[in-house]
Order: sequence, then C-alpha cells, then structure tokens
Amino acid sequence: MEKILVTGSEGFIGKEIVKRLKKNELIQDKIGTKRVNLQNFEEVMKIKKADIVIHLASKTKKSFNWEEYFNNNVSGTLNILEYCINKKIKKIIFVSSYVYGNPTYLPIDEKHPTNPHNKYTKSKFLAEELCEFYAKNFNLNVTILRPFNIFGKTSSEDFLISKLFKSIKTNEKIIIVNKNSKRDFLYIDDFVDVVLTIKNYDFKFEIFNVGSGISYSFNEIIKKIEKITSKKIKLHYETNQENFIADIKADITKIYEKINWKPKMGFDEGLQKISKKYS
Repeated sequence: MEKILVTGSEGFIGKEIVKRLKKNELIQDKIGTKRVNLQNFEEVMKIKKADIVIHLASKTKKSFNWEEYFNNNVSGTLNILEYCINKKIKKIIFVSSYVYGNPTYLPIDEKHPTNPHNKYTKSKFLAEELCEFYAKNFNLNVTILRPFNIFGKTSSEDFLISKLFKSIKTNEKIIIVNKNSKRDFLYIDDFVDVVLTIKNYDFKFEIFNVGSGISYSFNEIIKKIEKITSKKIKLHYETNQENFIADIKADITKIYEKINWKPKMGFDEGLQKISKKYS
C-alpha cells in the first residue's frame, strides 16, 4: 500500500482528504505530536518517507504581509520539494490557487495568461514555478491543481457562503462587495475525488484547473440561500473597483479528457448540505 504524506492535514481540504484515506496509508506531517514547521528544513527532513505527497499547506489570511506569505507558501514548498528529492519520492500533487487575475476570456483554460492579483496568489504561483523546475530537472512527477472556489460544511467562517448562512443564525448584517461579481464554486467532495484520482496517475508535469464550469453572482447566491432557509439576510452593499473581477469560470475540459473527471454535485445541492449545519 502506498504511503501518502498530506501537508496541511488540519486545514479545510486536508481534513477531508485524510478522512478518505486509510490510516495505514497516511504519513503524518508531525514529529510525535508536534506539527512540522515546513519553513524548517531540518524538521521537514525528519518526516517519514512517503511514496506520494499531497501538498496543501499554505497561509491564506488577508492580514499577512508579503514576507509571511513568502516564508510559508514559497519556502515551505521548496523544503517539501527537497524532501521529495532526498527521500526519492516519485510524485507530488501541489494544490495551488486561482492565479489568472482578471480574465481576458471565459471560460478560463490552463493556457490563459497568469496574472496573480494579490500577495497570496503570487506566493502560490511562485511555488508553482518551483514545482515545475523540480519536475523538469529531477526525477519527480508533479501535478499542479488550480482550484477555483471550494466550498463545504467545514469551510472557513470567513468564506462568503459560510458567512451568509451564519448571518441568518446570528441575525448580523453582512457586507457584500461587488454583488454582481460571478464566481465558479465546487463542492469539497468533488475536489477530494480529483485529488484521490490524480494520485493514481504518473504525469511528468501537468497543470489542471478544477472547478464546476458554472459561475454564480454573489447576489444569485444570496437569493438561493434565502430560498433554502426561507429567511432574509441583512445586507449592506459596497463596491470596490480596485479588486473587481466581473466573472471567473473554469474550463475543465483538460481534466475531463485526462482523467475522465467532472463534478457530481450541483451548486444547489451543495448549499442544501451546508444549510443543515446551520439549521
């Protein structure tokens, strides 16, 4: 049985992947009970040898400065790549981010120009470039996944959909910025399916967009949640042209052709699942 290291195993996506792996498949990103600091090369090298690495660990808080993003997301990835080479690991799946900025065409395929639009996405793109370098210069198979918006019952409370459901329960007012902005959402179970399917492929170097291929405006999402809950959400609308992106929609043709994957769960069904957590 292959041994799999999941970095960021305590995060939203990491926890869901770990749930789907058998215990004897999993290599912990810990030394004893202490989580490994991925910025510390010596600590990373003490992790037991895996056959496959699923690299999820990253910092996402908007309050971080560039140095914090770089140290966590770029240096941490470099140390994991070095771990792979030192331990003679055959493949790594790197979960990146949306790195296309304001799109020049829709839907967005993997050939679309990259233009990271904030510090977080810039750090993830730099980590991607490290992954590509190691794939091309060492005996390491690398697959990069670029998820669009992953949502689920255990999403962060800072995530729009979670905030909206929570606001109904707490009766607090929610600020919606650029209400007509549209985004592509994928339920967490479908994303985990992608990761666990990709681990069975030996791509030398591939990049895949992972989304639903359908986009919804923030206003449409609000109306859907109000319909599900039969309650009105207290809202305050604002605009922000500086970070405005009108529409984001993934072209998932490539991943369908390569691994025969497409989403199983529709957006409305995913919202229904989340609503039960807040009911």
